[in-house]
Amino acid sequence: LKWVIRSSTRAAQKTPSNAEEQIYELFLRLAFWFRDTDTRRPSLMINFDQTQVIMADTSANTFDVEGSRQVSVLGKEEKRAFTAVVGVSALGDVLLMQFVFKGATERSAPSSTARGQDKANNLGFLYSLNPLTYWSDLLTMELYFAKIIVPYFSQQKQLLGYPDDQECIVLLDCWSVHRSKAFRALIRCCWPWIQLQFIPGGTTSI
Repeated sequence: LKWVIRSSTRAAQKTPSNAEEQIYELFLRLAFWFRDTDTRRPSLMINFDQTQVIMADTSANTFDVEGSRQVSVLGKEEKRAFTAVVGVSALGDVLLMQFVFKGATERSAPSSTARGQDKANNLGFLYSLNPLTYWSDLLTMELYFAKIIVPYFSQQKQLLGYPDDQECIVLLDCWSVHRSKAFRALIRCCWPWIQLQFIPGGTTSI
């Protein structure tokens, strides 16, 4: 089989036994939404996801004398990474990205003198901080909607001649922050015209 010893890079996804049924039900919910709201424009549906971007590999592997029982590795407990939030509309428009860094001050974000920073700023990329982790939390999600998703929807509705309260839909991963009561309450309170739909857990890669 030509197998060799490899270090794991991610946990195996547990696909539910009725994955196809769940995906089909999601398809029906989306189709019924487009029909019942009389929405015929793909730009009023956005799908986004979050991905980990590793800047420095802190692998637990190294070289040592064969038979060694204790092997020391510098930086094993550290991880240099951030989260990129990437969205795309059903029309095919790629939205501006949000980058989430762990930290409480601007020093945790890319330097203003970093190569390409001016271009990124001019494009409107969003840099957000989370003091506890580099993953999104409620505050960074609120910023993503307020600064990127809502302006895109508003622009599209204006171009299409739809009213401000025209329903739009956001399809997102079945992740704890996305499914939290606080996040769903935030959307209902601030943007009641946005409907959330969730990709069934364990089916993202299908």
